[in-house]
Amino acid sequence: MWVFRFNMEALGFILSNLSLSDNKETVLAELKPALSKLSRAEVSAGINCVDLIPVFDCLNTDKAGQIEACCSILQYLLTFMDPELVVDKYGVLIKRGLLHNNPSVPVLVLKQLQRCARDEDLASRLGSHDIYPVVLGLMDAELIVSREVIVFLDQLAESKPGLAVVTNVETVNVLKKIMINSEITKFRVLELVVKIGQMSQEHLDRMDDVGLLVPLVELLGVEDVLVRLNAIELITNVALTHQGLRYLESRGVLMKMEAVLKESQNDPFSGILLPALVKFFGNIAHLRPKQMIVQHPNFVESLFQMTDSSDLTHKAIAFETIGYIGVSLEGKSSLNDLGNKLINSIEKLENLIKDSPTEIRIRGMNAFASLIKLDKENQTAEFLLMTESWFTRALGHRPVNLLAELVKQPFPELRLAAYLILQNIAKQVWGRRLILREPGFPELLLDRSQERVKDGQDAKFHLMTCLTESGDSADTVGAEMDVLLREYVRRGPYYVQVQSQVAFEDGN
Repeated sequence: MWVFRFNMEALGFILSNLSLSDNKETVLAELKPALSKLSRAEVSAGINCVDLIPVFDCLNTDKAGQIEACCSILQYLLTFMDPELVVDKYGVLIKRGLLHNNPSVPVLVLKQLQRCARDEDLASRLGSHDIYPVVLGLMDAELIVSREVIVFLDQLAESKPGLAVVTNVETVNVLKKIMINSEITKFRVLELVVKIGQMSQEHLDRMDDVGLLVPLVELLGVEDVLVRLNAIELITNVALTHQGLRYLESRGVLMKMEAVLKESQNDPFSGILLPALVKFFGNIAHLRPKQMIVQHPNFVESLFQMTDSSDLTHKAIAFETIGYIGVSLEGKSSLNDLGNKLINSIEKLENLIKDSPTEIRIRGMNAFASLIKLDKENQTAEFLLMTESWFTRALGHRPVNLLAELVKQPFPELRLAAYLILQNIAKQVWGRRLILREPGFPELLLDRSQERVKDGQDAKFHLMTCLTESGDSADTVGAEMDVLLREYVRRGPYYVQVQSQVAFEDGN
C-alpha cells in the first residue's frame, strides 16, 4: 500500500502508470479503499483532470476480480463527472463496454447512461450518438443487462426531447424487430411501453401512435396461457392510470377482459388466469367501485367465489381485492350494497386468520384493516354501523379476543397486522369500546414487557394513542385505568421501568 499522502494528484499518477503494472488487479484492489480517504469536494474539484482511460483499459481481461475492481472504481469516480463530459470524453470506451461479455461492465455503462438520460439537454444528443443503437440491441441481452436498458429508455422518455428519440422511426423499428426474436424480448419491450405510457396522456398517445401498444392487446387472444397471463399483468399496469384506463375503455379492452374472465371459469387453466383477472378488475374497481361492481357482475361473482377457494393464495388475493376496493367511501358503499354476498364472504375471514400459514394470515388481516378503516371526518352513523357490522361478522364471536391472542404470537409481522386492525377500529367509537371492554386486554397492552420489537412497540404506542386521544376512554374503563393508559402514552413507546435495588449487609 502507498505510504505517501493520497490525493487527486497521486490518483492521477497511479492511474497513468497502471498500464505498466504487472499486477493490475492488486493495484486496483488497493486503490478502492484509498479512494475513501478523499473527500467528495476533492474528487469533484479534481476529477476532470484525471484520465480514466487506463482503468477502462483494465476491463480488457477475463479476470473477474480485476473487472469487479475496475467497475467499482469507475462507478465511484464517474458519478463526480458531468454526464455530458462522460459521453464526450469516454464515448468510444463506453460503447466498447456495452459489448463486454461480463455483464457487470454493460451494467456499469448503462447506469452512467441513465445519468445522461436524466439530462434533458443531452437527450437528443444521445439519440444520435453511435452508442444508442448498441443500447437498443441489449434489450435482447441477459436479464440483468436488459433491466438497465429498460430503466435507461424509461428515463430518456421522461423529457420531450427524449420521448421524441424513443418514438422516432429508427427506434420503433428496432423495438418491433426485437419483439419478433422471442416472447421474452417481446414482453421486455411491452413492459417498457407500459412504463412510458404511465407517465402522462402525451406519453401514452405517443406509444399508441407508433403502434407499440397494439401488440399487447393482441396477446389476450393467444392460446399460450402463460403469455396471456403476462399480458393480463401488463394490461393491469396500464389500467392503474386514468389515461391508461380511458385507453382500455376506448379500445374495448375491458369487454375483452370480461370475455376472458367468463371463459376462464371453464378453462382448465383457470387457477392460473383467474387471480390475475380478478386483480385487473379489482384495480379498476379501486378507482371506479360503483361502476365496476354494477357493470361487471362476472367480476363480482368470481371475486366472491375466490373467497371460498380451497387455494389459500387465491383466497388471500380475493380478500386483498375486497380491501383495496373498500378503501374509499364509495368502495365501502358499493360493497355494502351487495348485501349477503359480501357478508357471506367476510365471514370466511376468521378461518383464514386462524388456520392458515403466517404469510396468508398477514395478507388477510392487512386487507381487512383497509376495509374497515374510516377516517374521522367520514365517521357518519351510516359508515360506523357498516364497519362495526363487518368487524363483528368477520372475526367471530369475540373478535377482539382473537386479535389479543395474535399480539401474543412470536411472529412480529403477524403482531403488526393485528395491531393495524386494532388501530383502525380504535379510531372509531365502537372499536374503542370493544377493545377497552375486552377482559384482560387493556392490562395486556399496558404490559411493556409483552412487546420487545421496535416496530411492535411503535404500533402498540400508536394504538394506545388512538384509545386515549378521543377523551372517552374514562367513560368505558373508569378513571383509574384511564390514568394508566394516558401515563403509558405520556412516557412514550420505549419507556423502561428502572428497578431500584437495595443491598443488605450481613450484620455479623
